[in-house]
Amino acid sequence: MKIALILNKLMMKLIIKLFAILMLLSGISLIFAPEIIIGWIENNIGSTTMYLSAIVVRLIIGLLFIITGKESKYPSVIKFFGYLFVIAALIFIFIGQETFQDFITSLIPDVKPFAAVSGVLSIVFGSYLIYVFSSKKIDLKHIKTNH
Repeated sequence: MKIALILNKLMMKLIIKLFAILMLLSGISLIFAPEIIIGWIENNIGSTTMYLSAIVVRLIIGLLFIITGKESKYPSVIKFFGYLFVIAALIFIFIGQETFQDFITSLIPDVKPFAAVSGVLSIVFGSYLIYVFSSKKIDLKHIKTNH
């Protein structure tokens, strides 16, 4: 049982680190080739898959942040981001796909000139996630065994 709990925590931290790497790569893309991400969004804005993905990814990452926040160097900050992700997902659910599409479509022209700034922020956030989840060890003393 103890090994399963450790593996579960390690898997959650791995998923967060993979998300962080995706944030780093997205940031680099937004700095050097913003048309890749912005073009993809513009071409897929009408897709139900994009709408559902925006919700599901935010829910999963948000819940992971809330659950694994205590395993990070700054638990309250990570949990705060987790709640923000979940709230964003709930807002997307409540506004519906059509309003979501209208919102993103209206936002793109205003965001395009600031793609590089968004890229830098994405790199900073991804780096921060890697930092806060890299060095704190899993506390084995608090995991109870059934022996």
